[in-house]
Amino acid sequence: MTQPTAKSPSISRRTLLRGASALAVGAPFAYGLVPVPSFAQGSKFRKINVGWTGSSICHNAIPVAVHKEFFQKHGLEPDLLSFSGGNDAVLEALSSGKIDTTAGFILRLLKPLEQGANIRFTGSVHGGCIRVVAAEGTPEVDYASLKGKSIGVTSLGSPGKNFLSVQLHKAGINPQNEVEWRVYPVDLFAEAIRKGEIQAAVDADPGTFLVLKNNAGYLKEIGGLQTGIYSGLSCCGVVVSKVFGETRREDATAATRALTEAAQWMSENPDEASQIAQKYSPHPAALLAEVIRSHRHDVNYNGGKRLVDEIAIYASDLRDVGIIRKRTDPVDLAKRATLELFA
Repeated sequence: MTQPTAKSPSISRRTLLRGASALAVGAPFAYGLVPVPSFAQGSKFRKINVGWTGSSICHNAIPVAVHKEFFQKHGLEPDLLSFSGGNDAVLEALSSGKIDTTAGFILRLLKPLEQGANIRFTGSVHGGCIRVVAAEGTPEVDYASLKGKSIGVTSLGSPGKNFLSVQLHKAGINPQNEVEWRVYPVDLFAEAIRKGEIQAAVDADPGTFLVLKNNAGYLKEIGGLQTGIYSGLSCCGVVVSKVFGETRREDATAATRALTEAAQWMSENPDEASQIAQKYSPHPAALLAEVIRSHRHDVNYNGGKRLVDEIAIYASDLRDVGIIRKRTDPVDLAKRATLELFA
C-alpha cells in the first residue's frame, strides 16, 4: 500500500488535518457526534465508524492507528466521528450503533454495562492514567489522610472519582459521607487547593499530568493507577458496539488489533506518536510525549482471560464501594462486559 502523505491531493488526510487544527484551537462542536472526513483508501477496505475526542489520552491510539495505517493494515477504512457530549454521548453512540468502536475507561463503563449497555470490551490500550494530587507539605500524603477532607473531581461520575472512592473505602473511609466531593475543571484544581476549597483532587491524564507539571514544587502525587495492585492493570480498553462485535466479528477483531497495535507503537515511538496526537489535542506534543512515557504499555493486548480477570478486579472494587450492586457477581459481569474475539 502507498503511504499517504500530506502533499498527496488524492488522499483526504489534508482535509482531516485541517479539521484537526480547528479542534486544537477549540472550535465549537454540538453535543453528540461530529463527522470528520474519512481516510478513504478504496473499495477493498471495509468501512467502520470510529468515535474519538482530542481531549482523552486513551483515544490517542485512534489517530495513530489512522496515520500509521494500522486500520488499513487490517483491511479497514475508518470514518472518524468526534463526540463532544462526554460519557453519555459515547455510550449512546456505541449502544445505538452510530459508532462501531472507540476506547474507554473500564472504571467509567462498568456501571452502564451492569445496567445492560450494548457495548463490549475487546482489548486494552494502556494503564496508569489516573492520579491523585495534593499540596506539598500538607497532611494529605495518602488515601487514609483524606478523611474529612474536600476532594476535587471533574464530575461526580468520573472514573477518577470512582477510583478514589474505592481507595477511600479500602482505607476505612466512607466515600459517601466522610469526604466532600467538589466539581471543578481540571485546570482549576491547583487554584482550588491554594484557596483551601479542596485539599486533594483526582482525575485522568493529560489534565492531571499537566496540573502536576505546571505546579511542580507545590503539588505532589499521592496515589493513582500506578500504585498498588493497579500498577499491573490496564485502565482503558478497546470498546465495540455489541451489535458490531456480534454481526461483524471479523471487522471487530481487525479494529481491536489495529488499536492495540497502535497503542504499542505509541509506547515505542512516543515522540512521533505525540506529534500525530497533537494535531487532535489542545495540548503540546512535548507534554503528550511525557504522558505517553509515564504510562504502562505492557498492558496493550487483545482480549482473552487476562482482560476478563482485570475487569473482574475493578468490578469487585466497585461493588465493595456500592457503585455496582451488591448482588452483582464481579466475574459474571466481567464476562458479560467482554467479547472474546481471539479464542
